Amino acid sequence: MNSIVLDGISPKYFTPKTIGSTSIWNHRTTFEKGGHYLVIAPSGSGKSTLATAMLGNHFEYDGTISYDGVSLKTQSVEQVVGFRKNGIQLLFQDVRLIPDLTIRENVLLRTFAKKNSAFEEKLQSYATTLGIQPLLDKKAKNCSYGERQRSAILRSLINPADFLVYDECFSHLDLNNKKNAYGLITSVAAQSGSAVIFFELNDLPFGHDCRKLNL
Repeated sequence: MNSIVLDGISPKYFTPKTIGSTSIWNHRTTFEKGGHYLVIAPSGSGKSTLATAMLGNHFEYDGTISYDGVSLKTQSVEQVVGFRKNGIQLLFQDVRLIPDLTIRENVLLRTFAKKNSAFEEKLQSYATTLGIQPLLDKKAKNCSYGERQRSAILRSLINPADFLVYDECFSHLDLNNKKNAYGLITSVAAQSGSAVIFFELNDLPFGHDCRKLNL
């Protein structure tokens, strides 16, 4: 997938606080494969509503969201779900790890039953960068929220889609861990040619090369 276009979209059932001054709601915005984007989205702006709409989780909006020029609203449920394997993935704000699985097992779910040994070197390397290598065989329910957040970031990168969308993925990390996670995400995205779209309440607290948009 090479592009995601938001064209004149706005939520159906509520009016975001920022809808009069936004650069996304009711406008045309194009996200291109390989690009880095930071959507600054204060509380009440509809951040999670937009992120999940881009994933195809709901169609409770006016306007059009298109993948490579094809409106999501014209696709079957099976087609929309199919895009999540190679086209687009979202790290939800609540991370959505399975509590009774280990961190390793949670991460490898993203490989879609491919031979796990093919991902082991990458798994170890990314876990070391994120500081969670000792946690790989620990159940998710026994990890802190920050540890689960870093584990979810690892899961998102083990077999990345064309578009990587992150909804406040750094919210429970200290500055050093934020920098490490951001560096790993953008490095892996560069290798895979993926676009990265961060949804954050404020600008990132360190230098970055993302195109900034306001929601």
